[in-house]
Amino acid sequence: MTGDGRREPFVSYVDREPSVNWSDELEALHEEASRTHFIDRWTRQAILGRIRGVNPTATIVDVGCSTGYLLEDLHGAFPRAELVGIDLVAAGLAKAHEAVPDARLLHADACALPLHDASVDAVVSANLLEHVADDLEVLREIARVLRPGGQAAIVVPAGPRTYDYYDRFLGHQRRYARGELASKCAQAGLDPLDDLHIGALLYPAFWLVKQRNRLRFGDLQGEWLEARVAADIARTHDSRGGRVAWWLEVLLVRAGIRLPFGIRSLVVARRGVAA
Repeated sequence: MTGDGRREPFVSYVDREPSVNWSDELEALHEEASRTHFIDRWTRQAILGRIRGVNPTATIVDVGCSTGYLLEDLHGAFPRAELVGIDLVAAGLAKAHEAVPDARLLHADACALPLHDASVDAVVSANLLEHVADDLEVLREIARVLRPGGQAAIVVPAGPRTYDYYDRFLGHQRRYARGELASKCAQAGLDPLDDLHIGALLYPAFWLVKQRNRLRFGDLQGEWLEARVAADIARTHDSRGGRVAWWLEVLLVRAGIRLPFGIRSLVVARRGVAA
């Protein structure tokens, strides 16, 4: 509690060099788009759609919760659940507390989750692993804290050949190849249940833009780089074509059609039930 009796926004467990490539400055830039950018809305809807079967009173952990947009959506979908948000950036957690005051927020490294073994029912994580040097260690931690039968829904950027200045500026250590995240989940002790792409219908245009960017702006640095990234976010923030493509993708997935490419990769995995 604070001196005036208010609840502290989060509990800090940070006692070592962070393993995540992120900062308050990147948090601020990312927040400008995360709530309403169409690809981020798609991502959150896709995650929620994959964990609908979770018990209404489950314990759900958002690893890399940032300012709490996914936590807000989780609270709307699971109003009786115990929500836990974990992030390494304190400024983001303070905003997450304002957005979802009932959530338990932990200032911690994703490679050392401050949670007991087999203590949670579901874990979600959106756009975190690409910032971590040892992404397999984060997945092992997720497997450790999940109860037997518990599920994880994890999203990462896809397409290594589309890595450009935007990824470099945001601290992305990688974009993931097809099947790479599912393979790493299996290595970490999780059983992959589903592996699909988000933004598949937009990917051809996305790929072309990324190739152009690599040729024209690959050497940008400093303020020029930041300005270019901010302009990219603003230009693609709200796209009618993007919204149409999303609904078409939903129909394709419901029909059992999966395209082998996309802007982001979503894997649903489960911790095995002991015999």
